[in-house]
This record gives sequence, C-alpha cells and structure tokens, in this order.
Amino acid sequence: MPTRRAASPACRAALLGMGALLSPGLASAQGYTDFHGDWRGSVMVFELGADGFQVGRRLASDLWLRIGSDGQVSGQLPRASCTVQGQATPFRSNAHAQLALQVDTCSDPRVNGRYEGRLLTSEAHGHASLRLRSAAAAVKSDGNEISGILQR
Repeated sequence: MPTRRAASPACRAALLGMGALLSPGLASAQGYTDFHGDWRGSVMVFELGADGFQVGRRLASDLWLRIGSDGQVSGQLPRASCTVQGQATPFRSNAHAQLALQVDTCSDPRVNGRYEGRLLTSEAHGHASLRLRSAAAAVKSDGNEISGILQR
C-alpha cells in the first residue's frame, strides 16, 4: 500500500489561494449576516409623483452609515451636505434592518425630512440594498425615495 505524504506548506498555500480565486463571493460576503456596523455606497434621491412612482432625480451622493449595536444610526450624504440620524431594528432576521431616519441640513431642502425603509443584505452578492421613502409620502401624495447599494 502506498504511503501518504503530507502536503508541503507551499503546496497548501497554493491550494488555499486557488480556493479563494475560485470562490471570490465567499471573501466579499463576509459581514453580510448582520446589519450592524459601517456601510458605504452611492445613492440616488428621487422625487415621487402623486402615484408614488419616481418622476425625477433630485440628487446623487455617496452615503455612509454607522449602525451601532444599540440600533442607533448616524451618517452623511456628503455631496448633498446632509446628516442622517435615526434608529434601526431587525427585520425578519439580524441580516436585514427596518430603518426610521431623519435627514437634515441638505443643500436641497426638499430632501430634508423623515424617511422609513429597509436595508436588506445579501451574502450571495456581497452588498446591501437600501430603499427609503419619505414619511411625508405616506401622508400626502408626493415625497422622496432614497435608494442605492451599500457595502462594508
């Protein structure tokens, strides 16, 4: 019977490296099973018409959010000079969040206001989808929507 030899350290490192190349989604998916922590990405702010559909673009900006372990949210839309504060709670699991946010000090004052929506993470895609609607849209027939893709 042939004797089995252990793989050399160089051989093991090469195999691990090949595994990382063959499954790039695994490396990028880390950190998407819990909504808490830091998020960065680009978002668009759309004007909503009376029917609730997007009728125009108000602005585009980078966005960063920090969601603390207590659910407190803080952030900024730097290109729009907006500050973001609010609360996040789990939505169906710890991977997804229900958000209630206040957006203030924006260079376009029509964007200021209270927003509600969700941050839905995807381990498979290695990002989270953000979609928020202004609370005013629920009360009256128009408002804003903030949507985009965020990453760790």
